[in-house]
Amino acid sequence: MVRIKSYPAESGDAFLVNSTDRPFLMLIDGGYAETFQTHIRSDLVGLAANGHQLDLVVATHVDADHISGLLTFFRQNGYSKTPRIIPVGEVLHNSLRSLVSPPQGQTTLRPDDAALLQEIRQRGYPLPTAPVNLEQEISARQGNALTQLLRDGGYRWNTHDGTLSVGGDGLRELRLPNALIKVLCPSQTRLDALKKWWVSEIRRLGLVGSLAELDDIFEFLCAHEVVDPGAQMLASAESDLAKTHLPDESVTNGSSISLLLKVENCQLLFLSDAWADEIVTALKQEETTIFDAIKIAHHGSARNTSEELLALIDSPHYFISTNGEGHQHPDFAVLKAIVDRPAAFRRMIHFNYATASSRRLKAYSGKAGTDFAVMEGQTEWVALGGQNTP
Repeated sequence: MVRIKSYPAESGDAFLVNSTDRPFLMLIDGGYAETFQTHIRSDLVGLAANGHQLDLVVATHVDADHISGLLTFFRQNGYSKTPRIIPVGEVLHNSLRSLVSPPQGQTTLRPDDAALLQEIRQRGYPLPTAPVNLEQEISARQGNALTQLLRDGGYRWNTHDGTLSVGGDGLRELRLPNALIKVLCPSQTRLDALKKWWVSEIRRLGLVGSLAELDDIFEFLCAHEVVDPGAQMLASAESDLAKTHLPDESVTNGSSISLLLKVENCQLLFLSDAWADEIVTALKQEETTIFDAIKIAHHGSARNTSEELLALIDSPHYFISTNGEGHQHPDFAVLKAIVDRPAAFRRMIHFNYATASSRRLKAYSGKAGTDFAVMEGQTEWVALGGQNTP
């Protein structure tokens, strides 16, 4: 049996996947620190007491509502050989070193990467004209970056030491004893865009340091990326996805790790906060179109789900993670587009919180007449039945 649990992560993501017949356990994102401390920790302690290990931990991208809980976990878990909570087999996480380290088969940095790092280091530290509290905040975070926790804890990271990127020209597939992970996104274009954006921020702020310090600053800047909320507010008012969908422009969202998990007889699709067009391109290379579960991208934002994407995929189980605060996710246009399509099975739409859009969906009748159920406050285990072939 395969089961999935969506934690109450406020505006963020945190999912635990467990296979019981062929033992496998995966944590994908950790929400906020409180998410881990209040909800996830006790589950991991209980699973560890029954002989389980976390076969895989995935940090989809560096955003506070995804990574903060993982920082708390690895800080508390300590050294990988003597874990205080639960053993961890593998971690997937793209850091600065994943972007600028030599690709497989090379022995030196690419000249452009080496030049960029050298230029950054020559610019002087600390900030010459820092915004209020930014310098202090970065200093306070030193030693708390996920990269440093993984490195100091001796964790196996991106199949080795974190220098291989996940996605793009790097890791595309991970075979574990009882599961297969296929990395759909990010593409190399999106990874290069993340590196370019990050370097421009470093140049603008005049920051410099060792690679370890730059890793920490990299995480800080990604977690505090500023995007224009105007398009999101406009999307919330529309109910037609064709009119609502405007491509996401967040560089960090575009670098999100989205993946296909194959475990037992199930196939699960986790779309993180990835861009819709990137997911479409990747999925066109896959044979599967009906999945046992789909985690909808970016908390149900219309900027990350398109009609083209929904034309490629379907599932009896959809998971949307958000409390609806901040950006008014999910967009009703996305929910409506999901249930308006014909299907040979009943769709279960799982929300870890009740939101304005979930309540609206409960009162809605789909155009195609396909049966669906709205499950609000769904934070317990959901069993999947290997139904990816209707």
